[in-house]
Amino acid sequence: MTVTVDSTDFARLSDAFAQLPAKMREQVVGRAMGRSRSVVERTYAQLASARIDVAQKHIKARMRTRITDDTMEMIVRSAQIPLKELGARTTTRGVAVTLRGSYRAAFIAKGKVMRRRGADKNPQAPRLPIKQLFGPNPAGEVERNPPVYEDMLGEIAEGVFLTEIARGVAFMLARLG
Repeated sequence: MTVTVDSTDFARLSDAFAQLPAKMREQVVGRAMGRSRSVVERTYAQLASARIDVAQKHIKARMRTRITDDTMEMIVRSAQIPLKELGARTTTRGVAVTLRGSYRAAFIAKGKVMRRRGADKNPQAPRLPIKQLFGPNPAGEVERNPPVYEDMLGEIAEGVFLTEIARGVAFMLARLG
């Protein structure tokens, strides 16, 4: 993914940005980064949600964004979503989860069994330990399909960030008089 910016527009924006005092430049960049942050979070949650068939709230709960002086980092925790969070319910043959199917011979632990509540499965041999069942991993989707997410970030950088910088520069120049 390549981000293309018209050189004449960029030169005009750069000249206008250079006219601003340092404090106002920091404000313009800070506001543009903040707006881009919310767009990145929302767009990533929508895209990942559609690709792995889970609600956006599960993805947002595993996501954290941090802005420093010159960078913005989005960290998605690499942790699978427990089936219990996806609405697992007990059936006569095991556990069923909407959009995920059914898991035969699985059960949902109740009370303080094993100090947590979740969907579990007992293997065929009774001496083997019980294992907890999980759904998809939101961070794993990025590792499997990086071009999709790179395109998304490129579109946001080209569309939202540069537009916010231009709008902020125009606003600050108007304040200067």
